[in-house]
Amino acid sequence: MPTNQKNKVPYHEQIANKLIEQLKQGTAPWQLPWKPGEPRMPHNPVSGTKYKGSNAIWLAMQGRQDPRWMTFKQANSLDAKVMKGQHGTIVQYWKLFDKVDKTDNNGKKIIGADGKPLKETVKLEKPRVFSAVVFNAAQIEGLPELEIKTEPDWQRHERAERILNNVGVAIHHDQHDNAYYSPATDSIHLPDKSQFETADPSFRTDIS
Repeated sequence: MPTNQKNKVPYHEQIANKLIEQLKQGTAPWQLPWKPGEPRMPHNPVSGTKYKGSNAIWLAMQGRQDPRWMTFKQANSLDAKVMKGQHGTIVQYWKLFDKVDKTDNNGKKIIGADGKPLKETVKLEKPRVFSAVVFNAAQIEGLPELEIKTEPDWQRHERAERILNNVGVAIHHDQHDNAYYSPATDSIHLPDKSQFETADPSFRTDIS
C-alpha cells in the first residue's frame, strides 16, 4: 500500500477513472464475452462475503478470471500462500451506522434480560472508512480449483443488467467531463454515455 498519502489517488477516483478507460476500450466487465456457467461476481470464499457496490465493480475490473478474493491472512488460514512479488488490490468499506449502548432518559445503560447492555443503531455524524488489501485466487498457491456450476447462457444486454443489479451500485451518466463516487449513495457518476464508443450498440441503453 502506498505510503505517500499526498500523491495517492483516492479510491473512488481510481474506480471512476479506470471505469471510463475500460468503457472506451470496450473492456468493462459487462462488455467482455461471457461463457455459460462462467462465474464473474467477486466474492470472498473465506468470509462468505459477496462484494457489492464499488468494491464489486473495482475487483471485476482487475481482469481476473477467478472471482475469488481474500486477504493475506485468510489465504494462510487455508494453508495457502500469496505468491512472491504479487500486489494486492485495495477494497474499501464505509461505516455509516454504529451500534451503541442504549440508555434511558437519565443516561444510564439499559440492561437486557441476559444481563448485558441493550444496543441500538445510530447514524454516525461522519462516516468512517476502512480499507483492506485482497488478493485474487490466481495470485495464491495452494487453493483448490475453482468449481464452476453450469448455468444457462443469456444475452449480452441481460448480462450487463444482471451485473449491475448484483453489485448494488447505481451508475449515473449525469456529468459533463467529471467522474466521481458518492459513498453516501454508493453510486458512480460518469460523463454522458455518448462519449463512450463501444462495439455493442445496445450497451448505451442497457446499462442505464
